[in-house]
Amino acid sequence: MGNALGCGPKPEPAAPPPPDAFLPYYTLSSLGGRELFGPFLKLVAYNPDTAAYRFSVLVVVSEAAQARILPKSDKPTLTHTLADDPTFLPLTVTGELLEAWRGWRFWRFAGETSCGEREQTLKYTIDLFPGGSVSVTLPPASGPWHWAFATCNGLDDPANKNRTGGLQPLWTDLLAQHAQRPLHAIVGGGDQIYNDGVFKGPNLTGWDQTLRLTDTATRALLPFHEGMRNEVEEFYFSHYCVHMAQPVYAQALASIPSVNTWDDHDIVDGWGSYPDAVHNSAVMQGVFRAAQKFYYLFQQHTTTERAPADGYVYGSSQLLHLGRSTALVLPDTRTSRTLNTIMPPDYYDYLAERLRGLPDYVQHVVVVLAVPIMYPKLHVRKVLEAVGDAVARDTALNTILQKTGLIRLLPFRFGEVEVLDDLLDHWDSAGHCRERERAMRLFMDIAAEKGLRVSVLAGDVHCAGYAMAHSLPPGAAGGREGAEHAPLPSPEQLAGDPCFVPQVISSAIANVPPPTWLLKVLMEAGEEPKPLLEHCVTRQVSLMSCAAEGARRSDRDWVLVGERNWCRVGAGEGGGLAFELRCESPLGSGKARCFVIKVPPLLR
Repeated sequence: MGNALGCGPKPEPAAPPPPDAFLPYYTLSSLGGRELFGPFLKLVAYNPDTAAYRFSVLVVVSEAAQARILPKSDKPTLTHTLADDPTFLPLTVTGELLEAWRGWRFWRFAGETSCGEREQTLKYTIDLFPGGSVSVTLPPASGPWHWAFATCNGLDDPANKNRTGGLQPLWTDLLAQHAQRPLHAIVGGGDQIYNDGVFKGPNLTGWDQTLRLTDTATRALLPFHEGMRNEVEEFYFSHYCVHMAQPVYAQALASIPSVNTWDDHDIVDGWGSYPDAVHNSAVMQGVFRAAQKFYYLFQQHTTTERAPADGYVYGSSQLLHLGRSTALVLPDTRTSRTLNTIMPPDYYDYLAERLRGLPDYVQHVVVVLAVPIMYPKLHVRKVLEAVGDAVARDTALNTILQKTGLIRLLPFRFGEVEVLDDLLDHWDSAGHCRERERAMRLFMDIAAEKGLRVSVLAGDVHCAGYAMAHSLPPGAAGGREGAEHAPLPSPEQLAGDPCFVPQVISSAIANVPPPTWLLKVLMEAGEEPKPLLEHCVTRQVSLMSCAAEGARRSDRDWVLVGERNWCRVGAGEGGGLAFELRCESPLGSGKARCFVIKVPPLLR
């Protein structure tokens, strides 16, 4: 009672959350008093012709903490040197202020060095972290790179933290592998963070919870006022700070350069696959702008305004070289996404021009697509008809979609089950199937023209898998009949086929796998090859044929492996690439069994 008037003893401040916590909602109080976050290391560019290696480091610090640490300096500095080369003089760069936000500063340090004929250790220090230094392994100038691919780095339900161990198990495995054989980059394929809780703030609570179309239409007309903007910006900022400071993960972010694209959870669950009235509403567009602002800052070390000058096109789309023989393409498949579009149509013309301009020494193009472009097509109506009562159907549908909030409520409870035969977010949905064909045709045409192999890395679906597109045998019938009888080509046939486009699915490094019954339904749906274009098929391939040491050969011959995982990519035989899926078994143990997918270069 006394406290109501400011009298009596003051309440004890809330204890800060543990560093590995997953919270239902994030505010500045979630930071637990921390005022300094980072460093976060990013690969900016590598030039195979000159061996020039560009990187950036991001630090986020409160103005008060910066004033205490650096009382005589307005701008922090970063110093880097080559630890293996005593003749290399240390270089110092001054931080560039990317953004000042509510008493916090985002400092970007832009560094450049050259790679040598062998691996080297770059060591950097930042005066905001007195006495500390970070070591980074630089790749050899003429040798292949060794890198990691990871997706779905969060939990859509914080309650799963205890049974999974959160982020730590597989990031610990990744760092252990890095200690044995250094990784030169970590490629984030989307959902680096799960921001679905943004609608749990005071101003937005309930906005995404509608059971009738009339309610949805009414809420779609609500303005995005200043209080909402402040609330969602605080959520995204606070969540990024807490998430990227998680134990083990933070160590990886500081010492292994990252290259990222994003997916829906980096924004909010299902972004881009809502009905137009919801997608274009002031509230959803306001949420997107806030998500994009902090995605650019934390993951790309840029801002919306600076992005074009920093080399980003069509949102945050990028093309980089990972060594001399491999080019990495990261399309931004979320910024422009709607029910009928994944990428703007002219992006494919732009990409074709860029790929045709690649040097002849490039043998592999790896395209990162957040959502798999080859995946079993699930006929949801048939699944629901096989499930019992309405409650069970509702639960099954939500599981199939792997969604929460509005994106799961709209299709089923509004009586629009028919749209779910196409799973709106997937490439083979009615709204995206033509774009899928255009993308696959581009990959095959470029492979044939340039004499290189195009491969796909994908995530999103919370399991590991391997699919491929390939040519039909000469003289084979086209269409469904030809696809159903198409044999699996030999390795020699695949090596000479420009239409051989392998797809490796690696998902999730942190989130929980789908239930066994759903994987079974998906595997049944993917048993037969499917026709593609006029002369090709797509097929799912058993990972047991790729089993390596640590994989129990007596296990079921899974097409999809329902285990948390990440992928290690390195040089394969004869100029090929080796994609090693490291799958955790059992859940939460951090113990990995491996499946190695060998991708040959295109025989020229």
